[in-house]
Amino acid sequence: MVFRRAIMQGNFDSVLEPAQPGRTAKLTIRLKVALLPRDPSVAANPRAGQHPTHLANNMTQVRRGSVPDANGDPVACRSWLVHEWNAFKIQFKRIVEQTWDNQMILLPPDGAEDGLNDNDFLQLIGNPRIPAHVECALDIELMPGIAGSHAQIGVVHLASPDLSFRNFMHLISNDSAEMGSRVKDQWPGRRIYHVTAAHEVGHWLRDPSAKLYEHIDRAYAETLPADEQDDAQYGHVLSKRLAIMGSGNLATEYEAQPWLGRIRRHTGALFGWSMVHRANFAHMISTVSGRQQRLAQQPRI
Repeated sequence: MVFRRAIMQGNFDSVLEPAQPGRTAKLTIRLKVALLPRDPSVAANPRAGQHPTHLANNMTQVRRGSVPDANGDPVACRSWLVHEWNAFKIQFKRIVEQTWDNQMILLPPDGAEDGLNDNDFLQLIGNPRIPAHVECALDIELMPGIAGSHAQIGVVHLASPDLSFRNFMHLISNDSAEMGSRVKDQWPGRRIYHVTAAHEVGHWLRDPSAKLYEHIDRAYAETLPADEQDDAQYGHVLSKRLAIMGSGNLATEYEAQPWLGRIRRHTGALFGWSMVHRANFAHMISTVSGRQQRLAQQPRI
């Protein structure tokens, strides 16, 4: 069959590039993001899509005010200078894509009974000596406005760098596109690195019927007393805490779900797909299946 090359949808778009000799198959999720420079002098409701904006050419034009964070705590903020805003947008796109990319590999079902006939399977072989696979990527397309966007994210500029602002998917801060780290009492001596903007973008990789893509341990957290749920949803075991949708930078099978959902629609093969991290895939290179060995001898159509 001919794979669906592009899928356009209200939650995000995706593009599948079949393999070519010397080039790996690649599945890219494209998220159209409207970043909105928050005006702190005007009340707003980010969750309802209300994002008053303001850019200042110099400090005399800067507006100031308090903006509630995810906990509802007011935090002193100021409006953005134009050159600061331009630099932030570049950094946001770069570090969010960098965090999500080059981690997730999708392995196809190996049996024809799972939906990939020989011609289909051949489209996923870029090198006959490497198992058929699909690389996953995230492309952030910054939009000039809300129209046509998948995600609308306000961005506050803190009045001073010592202030703390709890981000959420609709509202992030100027320091969210920097690498941060923390140590938790449960894992003493283990520093967990994270990029807040990449985590919040992850919430937008949702199913069309869902409001957001949940934290990695949300289901487990809901089994706990209410006062323990907030922290637990980021991961009650280290392997989950290290994940992007936990508190870290690691792409796990949970983070791969949006790509796994789309690869099924692009290829028509609904069962048998799996995700492996690139670091683990490097150890699988010599394990080429018998089916692939047979197909690799055939001329590509």
